[in-house]
Amino acid sequence: MIQYTIHEVAGLLNISTDAIRLYEKEGLVSPTRNPENGYRCYDTEQIHRIMGVCLYRKLNVSIAEIKRLLAVSTLGDLSESFSGFIDSRKKEIERLTLEVEKMSYMKQHLDTLDEGSRTISIRTLPAVYPLYHQDSAFLGYRTLKDVFHSPLFSMGNFSYILSVEPSGSCQVSAFQFAIREPMLALTQLNSTNLPSRDSCRCLYTVVAFPTEQEILWDLSAVLKYAGEHQLSCKLEAYAFYVFSIAQPDVILDYYEVYLPLEDS
Repeated sequence: MIQYTIHEVAGLLNISTDAIRLYEKEGLVSPTRNPENGYRCYDTEQIHRIMGVCLYRKLNVSIAEIKRLLAVSTLGDLSESFSGFIDSRKKEIERLTLEVEKMSYMKQHLDTLDEGSRTISIRTLPAVYPLYHQDSAFLGYRTLKDVFHSPLFSMGNFSYILSVEPSGSCQVSAFQFAIREPMLALTQLNSTNLPSRDSCRCLYTVVAFPTEQEILWDLSAVLKYAGEHQLSCKLEAYAFYVFSIAQPDVILDYYEVYLPLEDS
C-alpha cells in the first residue's frame, strides 16, 4: 500500500500542513506513524477523507458539522444535513441583504450631509412613524432603554419636533424615536397599526452641533430662503439626528432639518 507524507498530501491537495494537523487533532483523519521515524503516513482512504473535509470547508461547513457529516451512513441522512445547511445559509443571505439595505440607506444620508449643510432645498419628507414620543426636550437615557434594546433601533432616528418662531428661533416641543417610510418597509411592522405623520414637501437643510454644546435651533436662514422664493412654511419643523463625526477636538452631531411647506 502506498503511503504519503504530510508534505506530499499538502502539495497534492494544495492545503497547508497546519490544516492537516488540525483535522487530525479534531479527529477527522487518523494517519499512521512510520515506526522508523515517527512521521505521519497517509494512505488512499485518509487522503479521500481529507479531500472530503476540504470540500466541506470550502463550503464554510464548520469542523463540528463536518464531524457529524463523516458519521452519517446513509444518503438520506446526508441529504437532510445539506437541507439544513441550505436553510441556514438562506437565512444568512436574508440577514446580510437587510444589512446592505440599511447601510445603503445610511450611505444615502451621508452622501447628502455635506451638500445639505451648504444649501437649502425643497425635498419630500417621507411618512414618519413615531415608536417613542415625549413632550419635552429632556434626553433621559434611562427612559430610552427599551428603544436601545429594540431590534428596530438601527432602523430609525431620534428626532426633535421644533416650534418655529417667525424670527426663526426655535423651541423643542417634543422628542421622539421614529422610523421613516423607506426603512419601515424593511421591518415586520404593519403601518396601518402605527401612529404616523404623512409625507410632505419641506424646506430641507443640514445642521451640525458639537455633542457637548447646548443646541440653539435657529431656522432664520431657512425662513429667509422661503421669503425669497415666495414659499409659505408651517411653524413646526423636524430635526432628525443622522450621524456623528469625530473631529480632532470635537464630535459633531449632524441633523437633517425639515420645515414643512403650506399646501399650495
